[in-house]
Amino acid sequence: MDVVQAIGKVRFASARPQRVHVSRNGACAVELLCMEAGQEAKVTAGPWTYYVVMGAARIAAGRRAERIAAGEAAVTGPDEVHTLANAGEGRLVCLAVGPSG
Repeated sequence: MDVVQAIGKVRFASARPQRVHVSRNGACAVELLCMEAGQEAKVTAGPWTYYVVMGAARIAAGRRAERIAAGEAAVTGPDEVHTLANAGEGRLVCLAVGPSG
């Protein structure tokens, strides 16, 4: 078992969203997505679970888009290419769990 101080890894950059690797073992990757207001990231297809730690996110997959707030989670399907965007005026920190590699 590994214990990681994930919140200590949070970082932001005005130029682009920050993707911070927290843990990777076998088939599972855990990352923090840290975004300033207005930033977004396209994610390759795969089953990802997003948990919003701080702020609000907009997740668009296919023809559907959902806004999720701090404390809420969303799950994408295995074949869905999707976009994660900061839906608020402040910063967004989102914990992402998905396939490794």
